Amino acid sequence: MNENILDLEPKALWRNFRELTLIPRPSKHEEKVTKFLLEFGKKHCDEAFIDPVGNVVFKKKASSIEMSNRKGILLQAHCDMVPQKDDCSNHNFITDPIETIVSGGFVSANHTTLGGDDGIGVAAIMAIMEDNALKHGPLEALITIDEETGMTGANGLQPGIFKSKIMLNLDSEEDNIFYIGCAGGVNVHIETAISHSPTPNGYAAYNVNVEGFLGGHSGCDIHKNRPNAIKLMFRMLWEAKQKFDIKIAKVEGGNMRNAIPRSSKAVILVNNNQSAAFESFAEDFNNIIKTEYGKSDPDGKVLISKTDVPAECIADESAKTILFLGNNLISGVFALSADMPGLVESSNNLAIVSTDGRKFVMDNLLRSSSSSQMDYLCNIIRCMTDYCGAEISFSGRYPGWQPNPQSEIVDLMLGIYKKLFGSKPEVTAIHAGVECGIIIDKYPDLDAVSIGPNTFNVHTPTEKIEIASTQRFMKLLYETIENAPIEGGVWA
Repeated sequence: MNENILDLEPKALWRNFRELTLIPRPSKHEEKVTKFLLEFGKKHCDEAFIDPVGNVVFKKKASSIEMSNRKGILLQAHCDMVPQKDDCSNHNFITDPIETIVSGGFVSANHTTLGGDDGIGVAAIMAIMEDNALKHGPLEALITIDEETGMTGANGLQPGIFKSKIMLNLDSEEDNIFYIGCAGGVNVHIETAISHSPTPNGYAAYNVNVEGFLGGHSGCDIHKNRPNAIKLMFRMLWEAKQKFDIKIAKVEGGNMRNAIPRSSKAVILVNNNQSAAFESFAEDFNNIIKTEYGKSDPDGKVLISKTDVPAECIADESAKTILFLGNNLISGVFALSADMPGLVESSNNLAIVSTDGRKFVMDNLLRSSSSSQMDYLCNIIRCMTDYCGAEISFSGRYPGWQPNPQSEIVDLMLGIYKKLFGSKPEVTAIHAGVECGIIIDKYPDLDAVSIGPNTFNVHTPTEKIEIASTQRFMKLLYETIENAPIEGGVWA
């Protein structure tokens, strides 16, 4: 399937993207792709190396003496991808290439995430670096690792590597929006010990499967009222507990902190005398969910099926704690921005749960563009965990990116965009964790903007890139590089 990409324009962009789809590169498994990129950089750049944390760095001198007085530009993207697939897929993200589909003006994948986030940004960097006809000033590139599961590549970046004055982050998803700010984030880990007891006689066992929901990006899509499959599972279990004599044997769901969970499951025990009533309740609950979310998530459903009775179940007191945490933990939008109407300021995504051995675990990604509001939301969650005796820890905190209203590069690119396309893009911030905040914290003199082509449903198996938008994206990128400001602030 991948070969169809080679017929697309811009050819250099899609040829390089195709090469990336052939290399498995889920987060934490970037060794093959960074080796490939290093070999590419040594062939096409004046300097290429992998830094101590694993990021790939390219450097290229100005294309001519006339261009050598332009401000240096740092192109930035990340090479890892979110591994999500449909239940029908046998794809192995560690070993298998991504199978792409070209259809209806879009590039998508065969029941998996495509890796356009942010393979398309990496492919754009490659296209720029291999283009010897391009007129450019000093160019640098930073291709980070592990952006999707902790931003450890950006966090581990050392100062002093780059000399550029401008950074173009290529990790955005709308070609008519310039992003000049983003939220910060922190990982929230909750766990509590659980006790088990032998399964009593007289109970039937059921699988509870919450599946088929759209999910999405836990920053960009958090305000779209997409159901969180884990929250739906706990909602059902809590309601069932109020009506029936049930016990919980197992709960699990989600696999990525930055993806809204699309599925979850549980194994529960129901008193034999109430089995028929419980089955009727489950059917009614599924119909309620269909009514609430049928338009946005038509394939979403909550189903039950009988299964073998397990030898033990979670003790009642532990089950009470699990239901308390699962139902009361904030997941979704917490606060909107007072400065930018319609922009989410703070949110939390309940991303992963499991009854792992003798403990119940919950992993979250909390985002906020306000450091004080992030602290406040963390404290709210801590109050809840303290109340029920659970342990909580915070890790991987990264700063937001504060907008610069006097940005020279934004002013330049607004003019270029209007000249090329006859309109002006929106300039705003995003409730997602692009790496600009972390990088600017280490390189405070950088003037930055984030751009990209139209990419839809990232972090889900329905991810797709609009082909026509990649042509506009690359035209804007080329024109910006060729017209980079002269040192001292005088336009070329």
